[in-house]
Amino acid sequence: MNSYSHKLRRLIQKWYISLVKMTTPTVEKSEYEKDCIAICKKLIHKEDTILLLTPISNKRYIRNEELQIFVILEGHNVKVINHVYSYMVFLDQKPWDNIIFTFDTEVEKRRKEFEKEITSNIKHSLQNILQNIQ
Repeated sequence: MNSYSHKLRRLIQKWYISLVKMTTPTVEKSEYEKDCIAICKKLIHKEDTILLLTPISNKRYIRNEELQIFVILEGHNVKVINHVYSYMVFLDQKPWDNIIFTFDTEVEKRRKEFEKEITSNIKHSLQNILQNIQ
């Protein structure tokens, strides 16, 4: 009995999903959105890029001095600025989440490297202290 009710619920669910897919219009990404995402990802992964995160205002900043490009990520809006132009691009939920995940992952990676460097210096110092005591 449970098997039949489960199959019936799954069938209704599949019908509903296909109905929603048929009635929901597909929205294509604009060229600006694609370019903006590519710029952000490339800048995030560059070693010389500075990544800043503000916990209170929930803004994220990407800054590359060599290329002189600055990016501000705030509330689904991406502002790309060089010293000549400024572009404001609105991102849908999925691309926005993707950029934020990429940014946060890179910041976490850099934090781990920084922490590892700090703790390795501490261990080295403790070994020196130990050798001086003996």
